[in-house]
Amino acid sequence: MTSPAQTPDAGRIAAETRGARRFLDLSTPSRTLPVVFSLSLLLYLSTLTLPYNLFSYVDQAPISLGEIAQRRPLPAAIFLLAFAVLFWLYSLAYRACLRRPCGDLARPIFLFGLVLALALSPAYPIGAGDVVDYVSHGEELVYFGLNPLVVPPGHIPGTTFARYSAFRLAPSNYGPLWTWISGLVVGLLGRKSLAVNLLGFKGVAVAAYLGLSAVIYAVLQRRSPRYAPAGLLFFAWNPLVLYEFAVNGHNDAAMMFFAALGVMLWERARPIGAAIAFTLSFLVKIPTVLLFPLFLLASIRRWGWKRGFQGMAVSVGVAALAYLSLPDPLAALTNLAGRSGLLTHSLPAVIGMGLRQAGVPEGSARTVAQALALLALGAWYLSRLWRVWRAPSRVLQAAYDVFLFLLLFTTPWFQPWYVTWLITLAGFRPRWSAPVQAGLFSLSVVISYVVYGFLWFWIPRIANWGGGLGINLIAVGTTYSLPWAYTAWVWIRGKEGRRGNEAHLFRSSQRQYS
Repeated sequence: MTSPAQTPDAGRIAAETRGARRFLDLSTPSRTLPVVFSLSLLLYLSTLTLPYNLFSYVDQAPISLGEIAQRRPLPAAIFLLAFAVLFWLYSLAYRACLRRPCGDLARPIFLFGLVLALALSPAYPIGAGDVVDYVSHGEELVYFGLNPLVVPPGHIPGTTFARYSAFRLAPSNYGPLWTWISGLVVGLLGRKSLAVNLLGFKGVAVAAYLGLSAVIYAVLQRRSPRYAPAGLLFFAWNPLVLYEFAVNGHNDAAMMFFAALGVMLWERARPIGAAIAFTLSFLVKIPTVLLFPLFLLASIRRWGWKRGFQGMAVSVGVAALAYLSLPDPLAALTNLAGRSGLLTHSLPAVIGMGLRQAGVPEGSARTVAQALALLALGAWYLSRLWRVWRAPSRVLQAAYDVFLFLLLFTTPWFQPWYVTWLITLAGFRPRWSAPVQAGLFSLSVVISYVVYGFLWFWIPRIANWGGGLGINLIAVGTTYSLPWAYTAWVWIRGKEGRRGNEAHLFRSSQRQYS
């Protein structure tokens, strides 16, 4: 007789079960990536692109997510839930690439990322109005011959786009290179349609995003080929990166592209090219000026003082030419710290508002908070410079550490898209903890869009307590608690590891001399 396990029906059922398990097995990238991509695309289209399409809301600019949703709880919940699922899917894909890396993953990761970015581009920039500012700055430069770094667009009669800009009465805070890029986009696309110009700037952001993806992969292919697919996916599929670049069109994409290009050129022993790339980066937007001295010092240590002086001279020359190319360049230099006095959504903001609540005059409270932040950043920065001097090969880790410390503890004016700086550097894997650290930060910072766009209006008495201290405490708590906790855990674990290594070395030396 035939046992039940040997019957044809049992064999067929077993085969079907094995097939179902293989279908549901998402441990391999070849199965995981298409599934994650398809589900992510569906979520992006259904929760961002279709409900907030650009052409439905462009005439109401500047209008935010909360205003479009009329502060209702359901859209806020959908926004948060969508990003929670997107980050979960993203983590599945990242872990699959880490577990089973192979060289043929780069093309689908790159192409799927491009499709996601293009699918998000028709969405209205619900997270920030900065891209509208770019349009008004470009119009001012090209059609009126004035410098947006000096003359606010709102002060010019006859402009088409200034009325849509939230910061039309303030001069631009961006660098001369970005000013010329803005002028080029508006000059090519004309003044007839704000929507067309917004799509043009989104195109610039997506192009920079693609360039960033390519540079990260190229660097990892030379340094750590095993991690190249995972590093590429970590950056290119990060939901915050896609949201801030493809939806909101931030010029941080261009800034970080030039910074990443500088990293690649430095690693390929081209210090002069690296100096030019880093200079172009902070000529888009100033924060990456912090990276330049680190890599300049590493160049001096690796290739000598002559190369260091050459890099400095080239950088000064490029920066001077960039500013001199604009109308009224000297006045533009005085605007480098245009928003440096502002405090929001940061630890210094909470300290300043807390001091004010305790009775310290507002001006003094702001000064104390900013001074403490500057002193802390200065001390940390000097420690990273010293580390680079001792070990120039660790310059990328020092750069990551500087941005991490800046964003977690000392920046007075914080915005969610600043975390894309950290994600870019973490994509290079400067240390084992960097991708998790930056990934958690990018997840938690999304909550701030609901805190400021919805929660503030649901609980005005609590939110406005202490002149805005209430809402800042909530925003800082929800944004920073997770990355602070993980950073503390990494630090404690690293300290214990160093102690263990020292104990091991001590025991080894004892055995050697006994």
